[in-house]
Amino acid sequence: MSYPYTLTTPEPELQYEEFDGARFGYVEWPAQGLPWGGEAESDGARPRGRVLLVHGFGEYTRVQNRLMDHLAQHGYESLSFDQRGAGTTSPGKLKGRTDEQHTMGDLEHFVAKSLEECEPRGIPLFLWGHSMGGGIVLSYACRGRARHKVRGFAASGPLIALHAHSQPAAVTRAVAPLLAKWLPRTRIDTGLDLEGITSDREYRAAMAKDTQLVPLYGTFRQIYDFLERGKLLDKDGGAYVRKNFPADAAVAVFHGADDTINDPAASQRFIERCPATDKTFKLYKGMRHSIFSMESEDAVQQVFADFVEWLDQRAQ
Repeated sequence: MSYPYTLTTPEPELQYEEFDGARFGYVEWPAQGLPWGGEAESDGARPRGRVLLVHGFGEYTRVQNRLMDHLAQHGYESLSFDQRGAGTTSPGKLKGRTDEQHTMGDLEHFVAKSLEECEPRGIPLFLWGHSMGGGIVLSYACRGRARHKVRGFAASGPLIALHAHSQPAAVTRAVAPLLAKWLPRTRIDTGLDLEGITSDREYRAAMAKDTQLVPLYGTFRQIYDFLERGKLLDKDGGAYVRKNFPADAAVAVFHGADDTINDPAASQRFIERCPATDKTFKLYKGMRHSIFSMESEDAVQQVFADFVEWLDQRAQ
């Protein structure tokens, strides 16, 4: 599927790796034009760091090509994988088939893989996630096995609480636990809210033609689990965030002020509650949900610049 932007660095080929009964598709995007010692690591230069990206509900690695390309231009390598239940990892009828245990277990695998590749070179690892992926990253910061080895956690429009515009009906919320328990693999088309995703017409048109995204299928188990994950981050039950988020890790949340998918106010509540001493909250007027991948070039460039500045200040 073609999106209306042009890459400035070569797009790496999709690779595959077997783990826990799934064949994961993933991309490792190298840093380019390293300005502090050579054009490649073979010349003695090293990337400033690695960013491990966790995509949103129903997305896949290529949706983040625009961000990975930008990171490469600024000296950061990145890795993104098609999560279980999405993309090439779970094609066809497997789409949406995942649960909380697999979601966090799969991320543990790719965090460990990244640390194995980063630590010998002395470069820091950052986690970044969008929407559902943002909720996953913030949850990992609270309970991931290797969370204390991660330099910083960043989230874009994280699924902490749905916006009122996207909330399911009260009766649906009431029966959700039963559906997740008794019909966990039953899939529904949740509908891709293109107007809520971006204010840019070209990107809306491209998304509507992307068969990897549309229809936007999810299982009752997957949907229930990501809503419960967000609820725990928002309500902080048992002081989940206050007790477990590493105080010495950096955290940043970037959110479009006009997002009608996930609630920007919930992101602000999370940042205010989070015990990290280094925390950042950026709210972008006139931008909607997918501020790192689907908004106009001028708008996205501002978000990219803020993210790279945040990384640079913490990658030393």
